[in-house]
This record gives sequence, C-alpha cells and structure tokens, in this order.
Amino acid sequence: MKVDKIIVKETINIGLGILICSGITQIGFLIFGQYSLAVLLGSIYGGAIALLNFFLMGLAVQKVADIEDPNAAKRKMQASYSMRQLLLLLLVGVGMYIAVNYEIFHWLPILLAIIYPRLIIAFGGIFRKEWREKRGDNS
Repeated sequence: MKVDKIIVKETINIGLGILICSGITQIGFLIFGQYSLAVLLGSIYGGAIALLNFFLMGLAVQKVADIEDPNAAKRKMQASYSMRQLLLLLLVGVGMYIAVNYEIFHWLPILLAIIYPRLIIAFGGIFRKEWREKRGDNS
C-alpha cells in the first residue's frame, strides 16, 4: 500500500507542530528550574508516540476511503481507533513505567505530547482559515 501524499504532508505538519509544542514545554521547565535530560527524553518519546498515532490514523482513513459500504467503513474505522488507543495506552504505560522506576523520562512531557496533535489541529484550523480568507479563498 502506497501512502498518500496528503497523509505524508499532514504528518509532517503535525510533526513540526509537535516540535514547536515540545520546545515550549522545554522552555516552561527551564523557566521553572525543573529542566533535566529526562524532560527532553520524555518530550521526544511522547512526541514520537503522538506522531505515530496520527500517522496510523491517516493510514486508516486512507484504507477506509476505498470501502464502498458505509457500515463496513464505520466498523473498520472504529476497529482502527480501538487498536490505536490500545497501542497508545501501552506505549504511554511503558513510558510511565520507565519514568517512575528508572527516571529516564519525565512523565509530564509524555502526557502533554499526547494532546499536542489535537491542539495543533484545532489552532491550525483557525490559522489556516484566516490565511485562506486573506488570500480570498473561502473553500
């Protein structure tokens, strides 16, 4: 299966957004005097999980778009969502275990990174709409 160009493009956009949000997280820890290598590693680990989850969602949507039966498409999307959430829970759980027992990761950047894609999509939609309106394209 070939990955659609739009999925690659949007994954790159989300990846850049995750980098920006992670940078803000790093600055926040630095300002409060709590910065350490564990914060950086937690951000990297959490960001990788969030990006993987977004990419897998894009692949699922690409596969579902080819299904003609709406009920079958809905079931396939729901199954994909369940599997991605299970994988997300497992990977975050592993990160939390490592954070608590080995202190390689800081737990907070991992959890924050999971919500970054939702924030990026929400704010990206606002900014993209404004950019389209400035350009004169309302579609």
